[in-house]
Amino acid sequence: MRGKTLLRAGAVVGAVVVAERLLARRIRNRRDPEHDELLVPPDDVRHLTVPSRDGGTLHLLERGEGQPVLLVHGITLNAELWAPQLHGLAGDFRVLSLDQRGHGRSTAGADGYGMGQLGDDIAAVIEGLDLHDVLLVGHSMGGMASLTFAVDHPELRRERLAGLGLVATSAGPPIVPALVPRAVALGAWLIDRLDDGRPVPSLRFSGNDLSLFMIRSVFGKNPSAAAIEQVRASIEGTDDEAMIRLFSGIIGDYDTVEHLGDIDVPAFVVVGTRDLLTPVPFARVMGERLPDAELTILPEAGHQLMQERPDAIDQLVRDLAKRAAG
Repeated sequence: MRGKTLLRAGAVVGAVVVAERLLARRIRNRRDPEHDELLVPPDDVRHLTVPSRDGGTLHLLERGEGQPVLLVHGITLNAELWAPQLHGLAGDFRVLSLDQRGHGRSTAGADGYGMGQLGDDIAAVIEGLDLHDVLLVGHSMGGMASLTFAVDHPELRRERLAGLGLVATSAGPPIVPALVPRAVALGAWLIDRLDDGRPVPSLRFSGNDLSLFMIRSVFGKNPSAAAIEQVRASIEGTDDEAMIRLFSGIIGDYDTVEHLGDIDVPAFVVVGTRDLLTPVPFARVMGERLPDAELTILPEAGHQLMQERPDAIDQLVRDLAKRAAG
């Protein structure tokens, strides 16, 4: 009897392993040639650098001329994740995609990592490049950095910002409230180890099936293998300290909800129905509390909207420019 039970258990485990491998193969083999071409930055993109206020170096990709559109990516990503917008918007706008500190080719300065520093970096870019009538568009942590900039730099916001785009993001900690204490404790533990010079668990994703499934979960319906790999490679290239300290800051200190009413520029808020990281209720808070915001909900889309729905994001930016122009 026991032998039969073990055989059955073995058969179940074997079936699960086979199913997992088949699913992983299906995900890795999914292609979208026309869409995948947009994931690669254009050949004629220009590289800029701007000093941060605390001595770091901020790297940007630039393409096009006209009204500036400043794109800010999320945690563990980089400026190249906005490649579809560098393709789609540069015919009408000066598109600038920022590597946030500790990501891509940007470095942190003396003040290290925190949401305040990310907001200051946006201010440094706007001032350093002498940008006016800026359409500031942030994804995930980039949206949080954009809101932090708008709150911490009210004069610059009033003088230089024409519109604000919030893509798959949140005005408060992007985590279920009941889990915040545990997440804060985890962040504090990781930071203590960093400060003491002790090793921390690796946050990097290899190319195994588990990492594939985890990254796949942030997308909506039927993402291409190229889009998933772009995110995996970006995570692999992000500094561990940046990830840990910024994650800890997001869950422990970040909260702009009570200040949303002061951000009186035209804005759009967009979210996908399959976004597991910053779901629809988070977007509704911003849509309701920002004085001049329009909320868009994209069916079947996940968290990586600039990769998944580039046409929709491009159109939202164009519409924002028209609203800002009056």
